[in-house]
Amino acid sequence: VGPGHGVQLRSGRLVVPAYAYYIHGCLRGAVPLPCFTQQHALVFYSDDGGRSWHKGGLVGGGRTGECQVAEICSGETCKLWLYCNARAPRRCRAVAFSSDRGLCFERSARCTALGEPPRGCQGSVVSFAPPAGTGDAPTWLLYSHPTDRHRRRDLGIYLNPQPLDGAGWWHPWVLHPGPAGYSDLAICPGGVFGCLFECGTDSACEQIAFCLFALDTSVIGEQNLKSS
Repeated sequence: VGPGHGVQLRSGRLVVPAYAYYIHGCLRGAVPLPCFTQQHALVFYSDDGGRSWHKGGLVGGGRTGECQVAEICSGETCKLWLYCNARAPRRCRAVAFSSDRGLCFERSARCTALGEPPRGCQGSVVSFAPPAGTGDAPTWLLYSHPTDRHRRRDLGIYLNPQPLDGAGWWHPWVLHPGPAGYSDLAICPGGVFGCLFECGTDSACEQIAFCLFALDTSVIGEQNLKSS
């Protein structure tokens, strides 16, 4: 389970992202035999306030590992989706959508707009209501991850005002230049966001830092953010 945070959906369901090593089988004649093991993202969910938990279906498609989820809505009817953003091989993230709050996910798809270093890295995602007067989409996505596609460094903040569009991610703003690794985003009061992340001078594992930042809505089209 994890790393990162869980979410509570509008329905009240608690959702915790995770990943598992699944043993895929194949037939040798009429005998099923284990063939290979592959990572798959999934979620655990609870509809009774955490008293009991259930496992959702594995994200199909290619290999997916450490993941984060966020609830988004789209269209005039505000159809709800559970968005999954997962660590994956082949130098970019994988994304998948669930229309039933995590019971089943569609097959994952590569998101080339969100790159990965060679061995990948965990990333964090949150959904939030956009500032007034900045667009038609009822929810936006914010994502944190190292921006360097060759090694874990230059932690960036990415914004997507059209969450169903994998190409809708804006150019990232670098929150921390230099070595950086795992991170976790949080929505704070007053339009402020928080990010807890690994960083350092010589390596990404020297310290844990925390930074607050906000979207500058006066120039939102240029994705300007302010940190403190």
